[in-house]
Amino acid sequence: MPASTNSVEVYSKETLDDKIRKLTTTNIQLMTDKIETEKARVNLKANKIQLLDEKNSLVVKKEELRTEIIILNVAGPPNILVRRH
Repeated sequence: MPASTNSVEVYSKETLDDKIRKLTTTNIQLMTDKIETEKARVNLKANKIQLLDEKNSLVVKKEELRTEIIILNVAGPPNILVRRH
């Protein structure tokens, strides 16, 4: 507990050491949290890029299937011979 003399707070060496230790611990935790947050941000960005690539691939496949369906509809039903034995 600080002692107050003429509006000046006086701390013991042990008290200051404790405060410095607590602040150092807090600072390390904040830096660790910042690093973890940055890792998460990078991973999210990579996931977003991967999902956009997959979406673009699916859009291309959808258009290819749409074109194939149109071609099949224009060509009419296939002439399939059914043989009975």
